[in-house]
Amino acid sequence: MPTERFACLVVGAGLLLVFLRMQAPGPAHVVGFGVATALLWRGTAGQARCAVVAAVIGVAAFVNFFAGAAAALAVAGLLFIRSRYLCAESSGQ
Repeated sequence: MPTERFACLVVGAGLLLVFLRMQAPGPAHVVGFGVATALLWRGTAGQARCAVVAAVIGVAAFVNFFAGAAAALAVAGLLFIRSRYLCAESSGQ
């Protein structure tokens, strides 16, 4: 696993843990959960789509379910529609 993908996984998981411990307003949750979804998606190279969305929604269930679920599904939908992976090693080059 490249260092960049590992760093994305660590930062994404850390962001989810921070949101478990912190009470923030709704817009901060939407942005935070959206960023965590994008980082975890990149860290898994788009190969664990359902696991990423389920993990973010699972953490959001303890904090702010609707904001987290909306952010996770919106970001995952945009990345899925993009229809290509975010890392160079998954591309056809």
